[in-house]
Amino acid sequence: MKIAFWTPLPPTRSGIAHYSSMLLPGLADLHDVTTVVATEEDVAAFESSAGRRAPLRVIAADEGLATELEFDLAIYQLGNNPHHEFVYRQALRKAGLVVLHEVVLHHLIVEMTLARGDVVAYVDTMRRNHGQAGAAWAEGRVAGLHGEIGNFLFPASLEVASSALAVIVHNDYARERLRSFGVGVRIEVIGHPFVEGIDMTAAPDPASLASTRRSLGAEPGDRLAGVFGFVTSAKRIGVVMEAFARAASRDGRLRLALVGEPAPNIDLPAIAARFGLERHLWTATGYVAEESFDRYLEAMDCVVNLRYPTAGETSGALIRTFAAGRPVAVNRYAQFAEYPSDVATPIPIAGGEVEALTLFLSGEGPQPTAAAQRRWLREHCSLAGTLGGYAAVIDSAVDRSRVEADPTEPIHASFPLFPNLTLSSLEAIVEKGSALIRLSVANAGPATMRGRTYGEVSYRMIVKLMAQGREVSSRWLELPCDLDVGDIAHCEVSLPAPRGKVTLELHHALEEIENPISRPWFRAEIS
Repeated sequence: MKIAFWTPLPPTRSGIAHYSSMLLPGLADLHDVTTVVATEEDVAAFESSAGRRAPLRVIAADEGLATELEFDLAIYQLGNNPHHEFVYRQALRKAGLVVLHEVVLHHLIVEMTLARGDVVAYVDTMRRNHGQAGAAWAEGRVAGLHGEIGNFLFPASLEVASSALAVIVHNDYARERLRSFGVGVRIEVIGHPFVEGIDMTAAPDPASLASTRRSLGAEPGDRLAGVFGFVTSAKRIGVVMEAFARAASRDGRLRLALVGEPAPNIDLPAIAARFGLERHLWTATGYVAEESFDRYLEAMDCVVNLRYPTAGETSGALIRTFAAGRPVAVNRYAQFAEYPSDVATPIPIAGGEVEALTLFLSGEGPQPTAAAQRRWLREHCSLAGTLGGYAAVIDSAVDRSRVEADPTEPIHASFPLFPNLTLSSLEAIVEKGSALIRLSVANAGPATMRGRTYGEVSYRMIVKLMAQGREVSSRWLELPCDLDVGDIAHCEVSLPAPRGKVTLELHHALEEIENPISRPWFRAEIS
């Protein structure tokens, strides 16, 4: 079978480039594979880069477009950065097998449209992905009303996923997230591969290891913690530095290394200063070339890999941390909650996050073991297993491509930006400086309202008590369950209440998003 494999390749600064370089030799043993990269310059860079001697056929996208009729199937490797623009455009142009390394593609869409001044394309793309709610959010962003959480509320991957012959993701959370938005094509979960190219049980050269540790500020006897990859706000670097500062105040032998380039909006010295973290206790390497990654990883005593919110990715850096047998901490959240506790230490998000991470950094409490990590990798992430999963999906995708696919239905199952609740019943008991309020609310909107934490921002209702035009008390409530269209949820809350006339107000909200000018959707005097 002739396959066009659209992807960036090394030395492009992309984890997906590394992923593809692992996968392609084995896939080329099974099929006639041609790899399509963005430009002729990328072809030359791959062919001349050190250590890239695998006999792969690589062409540029222009050439791939010219010869696309020669292929039985296109496989598209998609990630959330500009390196994948050429892949994204072709995936919408010609249906194929889409590998979504992360559910969120919103950042890529912004780079392709809004960052170039193309407001219309941005709004239209958000409308095609998320209906009128997506378009409204896009128009608000164009007007200057923007919060980073919107990129995760509206992942903007639904159009490309729904137009595919099939979709591959790397964890159960990503599949369920796409399903929750109404994506109906086949979605297969296939493990992110790791390759034991060298004997991972062999100890690194002691002199080289000591030299690397010294370059990171660690002397013999120090405990060195590492954070790997592109440093963004989603990696909770403020939490990491706060926890490290607490741990280091108790143990002067702790050191922190940030191995990767920070995003433009991340000021590492300012964050460290906020928590009183002295400069000699931490270091930042900036971007690290692919061939140096494992050397830095081997130098670590432990690794921190926090995420919130998440794009739904399976971290290649985390997989390599498991392969290296290093204790690692992850947030107990979304796809990261799928790892057993003997493979990755779970860190809560709501309540106790800093405290739990402080203990981990100090080496206290149960720690993941290299044996458990290696066992988990072999069960879930072997290269042979990944290739076998690809082979099964490729066969079904080719079969589907030989018949006319059903037209894609518009997607309107995204999170309701403008929820529509109605009050079914209200009971309020006001006495002794307190108000006990029991509410029954019905979902009168067009989509399910997510009430609990699914690794996505959820609906919240703010209950306020007002007296003489001023707020006297309030409470944020989460729904006790997911609320399908027409369903009713029952909530109860107790609030401090002054004597005299009190007015109850109910406001819509989204988790962690403040709205100081919100208007109540229900108001009634209760005393």
